[in-house]
Amino acid sequence: MKNNAKKQLILQKDSLSSIKCWFLSRLLNTDSEKGYVLVIAIALLFGLASLVLVYARSSRIEQVSNTAAVDSTSGFYGAEAALNERANEITKIYQSNTIPSGTSPESTMACFDNSISDGTGDYQCKTYQFSGGDSERSGYSATTYVLEKNGGIGNVGNVPPGDNHAGLNMIEYGHSIIALAFKDSDVQQRQQQGSDQGKGAIAILQMDIKNRLIPLFQFAAFYKDDLEIFPGADMTLSGPVHTNADLYIGGQLQEVKGEVTTAGENIHDQKKVSTPISPSQYQSEIIDRFKIPSLKVGIDPLGLPEPDFLEPSGEYYTKADIRIKFTPTGTNQSTYGEDIPFTIEVIERTQANNTPVSAPVAVSLTSAQKHSLRQPVLVGEQLASISGSSESFDNDTDSQYYAKAKNPDFSACKPVYKANFSDMRKKIKSAFPSTWNSLTPQQKRDAAQFAHQLLVTRVQEETSPLKFKDLDKVGGIPGLVFTNNMANIPQSLATFQVAKLNSLTPNEIAALPYPDASGNTVQRCFAPAPLTDIGRDASNHNKPPFRFFNNRENDNNGRDMRLLQINIKSLTIWNYEGIYLDGSQLKSANQLLFKTAPADNKAPANSFQALGMAARDTSDDGLVMYLAINSSSYTNAGGNTSPYGFAIVEGNQLPGLGSDNTFNLNDPTGLTIASNQAVYLQGDYNTRNKQPASILSDSLNVLSNKCFDPNKVINKEDNMNCNDSTKNNNNSLGNALQTVMNVAFLAGNDETKGGLYNGGLENYPRLHESWSGIPLRYRGSFVSLGTPNHVNGKWPGTGGKFYNAPNRQWDYDTEFNDAKNLPPLTPRFSAMKQESFIRSFDQ
Repeated sequence: MKNNAKKQLILQKDSLSSIKCWFLSRLLNTDSEKGYVLVIAIALLFGLASLVLVYARSSRIEQVSNTAAVDSTSGFYGAEAALNERANEITKIYQSNTIPSGTSPESTMACFDNSISDGTGDYQCKTYQFSGGDSERSGYSATTYVLEKNGGIGNVGNVPPGDNHAGLNMIEYGHSIIALAFKDSDVQQRQQQGSDQGKGAIAILQMDIKNRLIPLFQFAAFYKDDLEIFPGADMTLSGPVHTNADLYIGGQLQEVKGEVTTAGENIHDQKKVSTPISPSQYQSEIIDRFKIPSLKVGIDPLGLPEPDFLEPSGEYYTKADIRIKFTPTGTNQSTYGEDIPFTIEVIERTQANNTPVSAPVAVSLTSAQKHSLRQPVLVGEQLASISGSSESFDNDTDSQYYAKAKNPDFSACKPVYKANFSDMRKKIKSAFPSTWNSLTPQQKRDAAQFAHQLLVTRVQEETSPLKFKDLDKVGGIPGLVFTNNMANIPQSLATFQVAKLNSLTPNEIAALPYPDASGNTVQRCFAPAPLTDIGRDASNHNKPPFRFFNNRENDNNGRDMRLLQINIKSLTIWNYEGIYLDGSQLKSANQLLFKTAPADNKAPANSFQALGMAARDTSDDGLVMYLAINSSSYTNAGGNTSPYGFAIVEGNQLPGLGSDNTFNLNDPTGLTIASNQAVYLQGDYNTRNKQPASILSDSLNVLSNKCFDPNKVINKEDNMNCNDSTKNNNNSLGNALQTVMNVAFLAGNDETKGGLYNGGLENYPRLHESWSGIPLRYRGSFVSLGTPNHVNGKWPGTGGKFYNAPNRQWDYDTEFNDAKNLPPLTPRFSAMKQESFIRSFDQ
């Protein structure tokens, strides 16, 4: 069988050879030209076939190469986009005045391994999807995570020379952001094959960034929108100036002593002039004219707090130490006088050893405690014995007493007559002093203390607030009657006709002179109510004793406002030695609003701090008070024509710690007041034992020292200047008086529209009096983060029922250049800087 198969194979080979020979012989035997053509044709055929094969192979290689290039490029851009998105997310956290938190994944592979934590919070793994560009191309994804540098601790320092805002205080945080890009089809294939996830990245990128948090109050003026400066009188600005939009500058501005930066691309003269100043003219028209040391136009916009950061959902409400909510009853209601128009929550955040409270809890004041805050406060022996002084201010701008009081007046109140009765009211001067002086020292002490206890009891029993001037009237407090058969009269008073006290006014009873425990003669007196409801809901509501008419609101036609007046001095006194009536018992209000630091002999004598009355709170660098009204219950408060607001009076001395203090090791604290409504700041502010201070509000109004009537309230009718509520015809109190303020402002400002000027920086504070060149002396910082949300009356110009301009003695407070002197919870802007960008090719 094997031999036969072999023979058959040989025969087959021979047959093939025969066929080849026959084919060649046929070619050779045909016409020679035809044969050559055929050979050439076949050769060309084979050559073309080879070229087709080569082209096909080359095309395949090119296609694969192009696909790889597209994948690489798409992956790179996808990873870069993911880096930028993650960087923006981190930056937005800083813009909200908070710090990123969480833990980073243990490694890159943790993002793809379900058995390992992929991190938490702001640092965890996060994947972004990107389209492939068409339906036939695979999509892409980029997985990112964040690493914090320096253990998440910010570096405190100054912005380096050459950078925008060089020299300003900052806290700088560093982060590394990692991004790995993948082709979706590759990921799916690995999942099907059970291969390691996270491998096969087509792009691996790393971005190192720095986020700088720079306090806003380090600028003489800082505007989110267009900044317009056109003062009618000579004006100099000391300190940096920034606008996140365009700058309009001119008028009688003389000099800007600080760097000027704009995120807008243009600088203009007046806003009604559409053509901006040419950059080629900046040197002569801007830098030289206003003596600007540095001008930078068109820088990157700065990251600012969100518009609602002052709303009750924002940071200032959350972190406040005292929250006061205005809850006014309608002035046409029968219960208007009796209803308590506010609620108060207090949150203790600092312990006696100056360490944080681990779990702060909000505590609400009781009705009895709140009721007490509406009545005058009988000041104790120690405070009442502090004599007044003739404080003054220097006119030399270089003097330390230019904006700080020289020989500050730390007196709490003034007794209505001297201890020797020399200036007592004539009607009783002839009879009462001789009777009182016939008593022994102990009898005087017993009589005075008995009378004072009854006095306080009757004040606290009053269901409606007493007017301060009622304390100057005999019978000014209903039910304040003394008889010899009263319970608890001391036996030592047997020789004294108690009924003679009935001839005295409440203020005269408070001033009864008697020896204290040390034998020193003391008298007492009243401080005004810490909180007072001001205003009416409509002009025909005549029941409220006090009114505030804002002529600027309602398209300059005016509007009656409802304001809750907060007396800073009285509030601090009440927190130290106030009394409230709990049922039938008088109880102390000591430290109900805030815990106090020990008496400090490093502070100025007789100041709150020296007497142990200052707040010990050091959380967020000091005391924060938040003022609001519930827009759900008071719908007008939520719109842009809110009739509500808050007035701050008698803030000459604040309840914080000054720069020389023992409790916080010379790091001052101070006070920040924040509100989502309008604030009216009256009189000298923060001029005694100066501290870091700020007021943040929807809009900001300034009233002079004159706008404080004998009832110790602000009171204003439908006219320029404030009025006297003790007069039947509400006589005008007269033109403004010189007023000095040391405080940073953040508030909304108008926009210039339709040719109507917004008043410019020179009219940042809204005025309501005839200043007519009287000095308004101010040291601080003007910050505007937009237009007012709730109280937005347009600038009306001067004259009429509105105001006449002051002598604006305004300047930046250079003490803010030291970070420790910045107010509590100072808002900050965020500036992100890319430090490095790295592409890795190894995984």
